[in-house]
Amino acid sequence: MLVRHPGGRDAIMGASGAAILAHLLPSVLVLGQWSRLRSAFGRTCVWRGSATRQQAALTFDDGPAPETEAVLDALDELGLRATFFCLGSQVARFPSLAREIGRRGHEVATHGHVHQSHLRHSPGWVGADLQRSITAIVDAGLPGPRWFRPPYGHVSSATVVHARRAGLPVALWSSMGREWAEPSGSAVAARVGRSLASGSIVLLHDTDVSNPPGTHALVITALPQIAAELAGHQLAAVPISELFAPR
Repeated sequence: MLVRHPGGRDAIMGASGAAILAHLLPSVLVLGQWSRLRSAFGRTCVWRGSATRQQAALTFDDGPAPETEAVLDALDELGLRATFFCLGSQVARFPSLAREIGRRGHEVATHGHVHQSHLRHSPGWVGADLQRSITAIVDAGLPGPRWFRPPYGHVSSATVVHARRAGLPVALWSSMGREWAEPSGSAVAARVGRSLASGSIVLLHDTDVSNPPGTHALVITALPQIAAELAGHQLAAVPISELFAPR
């Protein structure tokens, strides 16, 4: 059956309404960290880490791009380590920047190849896009990614299936800066701080690739205050793999 989505893109979703629901239902369940049903996903899809480790994960989406380097400099100055969920298409454009992320001690994970919602596409497209992103990261000379965050955090059945086949847990978030909607870096940091706790996964952006111009600049302005919030909560900023490393 052919389903037309709001974005105007046609996607082959299956032969019945049940197939459509199977594709979309997980997105309803994982729209936020507040769902009580999230525990059913186990480590397949995570929103936060342990509440006992005194750690939090800063994560950055959509890069790399030239402005990523300024974000890296700010993290260096503050002594913060992070995970960058990179678009494969951006890694292919800027492979040296992708390698620089790793060289500076941060983790490179995948955000898919192009920044498009999985709800607009067929399961086959979702799997091919994920594989293209993994290939781009490896071709840039980096280790294969260990985590996957789909664009917009939209998770469908196909997202879960293809991520599991690739051996990649899906990482969403428990705190976000919403830089595209806030008037200042201070407001971004305050928003992050209100939901910051041990185990938090914080969503920020290191580029303006999928956001209004100046988004990354707000993040850079916010980072010193976010660092102060982390210190006030006695939290170490670690890459997401370290947040979930066995002990």
